[in-house]
Amino acid sequence: MHIIVNLQPLLTPLTGIGYYTRELTRELLADANTTSVAGVTGRKLETLTLNHPLLTTSSQAGAPHTERDHPAWQFARRYLRNPLTRKMYRWLCSQRLRYNVEHPDALYWEPNYILLPWKGRSVVTVHDLSHQRYPQHHPAERVRFLNQQLPKSLQRATRINVVSQFTANELQALHGIAAEKIDIVPPAVGPQFFLPPTEEQVAQLTQRYQLPERYLLSVGTLEPRKNLATVLEAYASLPLAQQQATPLLLAGMQGWGSHTYTPQVQQAFSRGTIRRLGYVPSDDLPGLYAQAQGFVYVSLYEGFGMPVVEAMAAGTPVLTANTTATTEVAAGAALEVDPLNNEAVRHGLQQLMETHHDTRITAGKARAQQFTWQRSSEQLLASFHRAMQEEL
Repeated sequence: MHIIVNLQPLLTPLTGIGYYTRELTRELLADANTTSVAGVTGRKLETLTLNHPLLTTSSQAGAPHTERDHPAWQFARRYLRNPLTRKMYRWLCSQRLRYNVEHPDALYWEPNYILLPWKGRSVVTVHDLSHQRYPQHHPAERVRFLNQQLPKSLQRATRINVVSQFTANELQALHGIAAEKIDIVPPAVGPQFFLPPTEEQVAQLTQRYQLPERYLLSVGTLEPRKNLATVLEAYASLPLAQQQATPLLLAGMQGWGSHTYTPQVQQAFSRGTIRRLGYVPSDDLPGLYAQAQGFVYVSLYEGFGMPVVEAMAAGTPVLTANTTATTEVAAGAALEVDPLNNEAVRHGLQQLMETHHDTRITAGKARAQQFTWQRSSEQLLASFHRAMQEEL
């Protein structure tokens, strides 16, 4: 089977979709039944190998760049945030698909919502529909683009992949997609998250991020959908002694939107009981999770919620939302609260700080072990084979 993958999600600092694209592409390359895998970027369509720069990580031997200093990362940071240059980039990618394909019977996999022009069989992955449920929590330009392009993409796709049953239900409810056209291919958690950090790694992370002895951790792009304003207000309302004993650390890139904080939250930032770590490379995440007293991920809306599984794999108690996909993913192994209830979030934070969570930690590790990239790859390939059996 000849497969074409759009690698655009790898040209920006890796977030959930980027990791998803990279890890599943690597699994496709390792599969003996895959004839070839080609990747499309704005520059060219090229046959991929496991040591392609966009598919390596800084921890792999011979990797030429870290995620933050790769030239493609720098290009994307400067240009792909602009709507006009992003449109031009998509046009250039579409020309690569149109003119450079040697195998007209190839299957095109789009891991990021919107199919490029392609007349053959295709599979598109939809991660969530938050732009429809919470349009106010996205940039207006992004909402317009998805509202215009996603229905066309869903109609053209041979098959549609989603990352959870929740998102499958959303597609059926909001777009009328038949259940038999949808395949579930969830993200996964790498084996590195299950390994306890060494003493040397702990020392390096502690020095690099000035880690306190105890802390709560939140991981994710800092944007409205992640509901951090509620979390921060709930945390800042805790007794000062509790905040000082267990600061809250925020790991993630600054997303879109302005942030106005209450005086209590601003005071917590000023005294350092709430602290931003900024973008954290993937190599550092397992150790940060493992050393945390608890992990906080109380989003308003998630199609999956990879950090929930990563934290559980690392043996860290998780506080998450009792709505959308995070409750499906946690499957009873996490503390769950109403994300819109400030008092419930406050109580959940206190439970993370004060309660022994041995049973929940054991359940979380067992739940995380159900999500492997090999299993997800098998589900992805099964979807590809179904697509290839359908008539054009």
